[in-house]
Amino acid sequence: MIRPFEYLYRKLIQHQVQGYDLILLGSALLLSLLGALMVYSASAPLSDRMFNSSVVFLRNHLLHLALALAALAIAMRVPYRLWRDWVPLALLISFLLLILVLIPGIGHQAGGARRWIRLGFINFQPTEVLKLVLIANVASFLDRRQDVVHEFFRGIVPTLTVMGAFLLLVVMQPDFGSVVLIALTLLLMIFVGGAKPGHILFSLAGFALIGGYLIASRSYRVQRILAFLDPWEDRLDAGFQIVQSYLAFGRGGWFGVGLGDSRQKMLFLPDAHTDFIFPILAEELGYLGVIATMVLFAVFLWRAFRVSLGAGDEFGRYLAYGIGSLFGLQILINLAVVTGLIPTKGLPLPFISYGGSSLVMAMLMVGILLNIGRQQGAAAGPTRSARSRRP
Repeated sequence: MIRPFEYLYRKLIQHQVQGYDLILLGSALLLSLLGALMVYSASAPLSDRMFNSSVVFLRNHLLHLALALAALAIAMRVPYRLWRDWVPLALLISFLLLILVLIPGIGHQAGGARRWIRLGFINFQPTEVLKLVLIANVASFLDRRQDVVHEFFRGIVPTLTVMGAFLLLVVMQPDFGSVVLIALTLLLMIFVGGAKPGHILFSLAGFALIGGYLIASRSYRVQRILAFLDPWEDRLDAGFQIVQSYLAFGRGGWFGVGLGDSRQKMLFLPDAHTDFIFPILAEELGYLGVIATMVLFAVFLWRAFRVSLGAGDEFGRYLAYGIGSLFGLQILINLAVVTGLIPTKGLPLPFISYGGSSLVMAMLMVGILLNIGRQQGAAAGPTRSARSRRP
């Protein structure tokens, strides 16, 4: 019979129930609940103006959240090693979806970009699926071909070729922010997998040249760079969004103006419920709310990378590391954008921003992390039990 204190140690101190990491799960759920609250607050004025009801975006977001929780539950139960077997089929499906989204009449266009496919009440974004598929592909490659990772032409070039083919389709949408995010995530995975630093730097230089060309080839991207350098110079046009973001942060102070009392969400700050939701959070909840949110993100990332370090096999280790890196980089990029540290890019804040595809895929990846951690706990379980039976 298990002694009461030993039982509490296993269930509470180790923060696991049936092998699942409750801290990882709890932080993701708390962030999602905070996201639902902020989506309602930030979207109410726009929703009222567009639909004559302040709860339309909230209602959609709650439906997205229900789908996300279903995806979480499924991913928690599906053995993560199956993702390795599904990689070839997933790559093919992702490629076809990226082609379909570019076809007028199938792909839905908004804000000058064609990134979505309408599926009833949800706009499905294939790029969100592509993030996980490419991470799983690189994790599978690092697992199978450790002997060639340190070589440039046999290790780096094939991986970058596959990545480049997919990212070219993403550029055509256009979605430059996702291209940067995916490229950085996969290069981090390859570096941790054993690639030489010189090869990674050379690859980064190549991506930088391509990125510079893509920026120079579109006038609106050049305007974003100029607005980043001096947003107050053109505060009524190119610099308008980031200036309004500054004002939101400034009005919030330490304690905020109060939940629901933001001034900038009253149709001043564009994308207040999507990419720029964090300034509204800062305005209403203050710097204390910002700090609390950052702590939740830090706890989530800590547990995600902890799963990677303790994974039972190489595929699980690289898959968890890639997912953790994707979350970390996306959080970092979004916060850097809304605070004016880098030029504006259209990336949502994980768990917080409005967006069905982003939320569903985020929860799906959390489920994969939980499954990897559970397999790790299951593998270590007999050893702990055997030790506990020793006299």
